[in-house]
Amino acid sequence: MTTLKIERSPEQFAEELKGLEHVDWPAVWAGPPNPGEALDDWCALFGWKPTSAERVLTVRSGTGQGFGLYPVREAGWAPVKQLSWTSWELWAQDPSENDEVLAQSAGTWASYVAAARPVLGEPAFAGAWDDPAFPEPPHERHWLMPSDLRLEDMDPYRMAMWRESDPEGRITVLTVSLGPATGPGGYRSARINVDCYPPEHL
Repeated sequence: MTTLKIERSPEQFAEELKGLEHVDWPAVWAGPPNPGEALDDWCALFGWKPTSAERVLTVRSGTGQGFGLYPVREAGWAPVKQLSWTSWELWAQDPSENDEVLAQSAGTWASYVAAARPVLGEPAFAGAWDDPAFPEPPHERHWLMPSDLRLEDMDPYRMAMWRESDPEGRITVLTVSLGPATGPGGYRSARINVDCYPPEHL
């Protein structure tokens, strides 16, 4: 029987997106201050509470969702290159369940996309790993996966992307990432991740 390790409903996902609608994104991308009272005050501006400040700042939102804020430089603290969280994670407990994991992840992802539409609007792209319209990375260090690796690994298995019209806003990306089922007896896993990136020209 498959095991759900993380399960946020589509409704909870939509509420989390609504909570990000009034975030000062330029301040987020500029990055947080060093840990201490100033960091607490900075997080409070967005309705967040810091939960860990070791290498990567993690925070908890007013709806209970945990976020990670990843800096551009590993040894640094700021600026921030992405805000991320995992809303759903499913594991097979037997190789015979691997196809079920793929089917459930695709179905749950579609429910998330539907829940996001009233908040974010129509996505700039929503489709599978082998969709001919899948966007290509504009350079080799981009967060989009190169097409050869994406097609080989089926990763991301599904992706939806929203771009804000506000040049100081964010790009929101909803993906299904697959854990490798290495060998014929391997167990498949799938995660639905949400990533927010600074705006850029694709």
